[in-house]
Amino acid sequence: MVVLFRLYIVRHGETEWNRTRRIQGQLDVPLNETGIKQAGLAAEVMKGVSLVKAFSSDLQRASKTADLILRYHPDTILEKDEALRERYMGELQGEMAPSKKSAPSLETTPALIARCQTWYTRSIMHYMLSVIGQGLPNKEPQNILVVSHGGCIAALLSTLVAMQAVRCGNGVHIGHCLNTGVSIVEYTGETAGRNRFLVGTLVRYSDIKHLKSKDLCHQEVNADELDQGSKP
Repeated sequence: MVVLFRLYIVRHGETEWNRTRRIQGQLDVPLNETGIKQAGLAAEVMKGVSLVKAFSSDLQRASKTADLILRYHPDTILEKDEALRERYMGELQGEMAPSKKSAPSLETTPALIARCQTWYTRSIMHYMLSVIGQGLPNKEPQNILVVSHGGCIAALLSTLVAMQAVRCGNGVHIGHCLNTGVSIVEYTGETAGRNRFLVGTLVRYSDIKHLKSKDLCHQEVNADELDQGSKP
């Protein structure tokens, strides 16, 4: 079937706190030198992809990664959205992982899922359905870039799979999302559900082939994805 839309979901480049396994959550930690190099390599991979829309978290490690990718796409406007932020880690933010500190203000799993799902419906599904509704010809897939955080990306895609709004392609599994890992969801126009939402196929998850030739692919487990006494 003809692919109408492709969603490129990219995790931000490395920060010093990623390297040292310090919990970031929604603290605004910048990319380190390695992270800037990683984002530049992701940009090289994406430079041949025509982008119609681009979104990122408003936290600088994500927005800077998006800016570096978009240097090859000067006509694409970046939309920064707080809804794409990493999970709020409460009192654990700034702590070394794993931490035994209690975190009563930690963002709950249902709250994180609801935030991701609401953003997806508002920003992605609404756009794709409006394009189809206008009957606009799609000679080539419309490509959308999203740059976010490991915990947020894993929560979003896991939720969409659980909702049967996205299916995993052959051999594709959702796990830890690596720095500048590229995930791709393709949409052919297939619909399902009472509201006739578009069903996508996750054809790639957290692909970091672009880092391997530059020896930048060794990464620590994301401290913000660890089970830090998370609330159900």
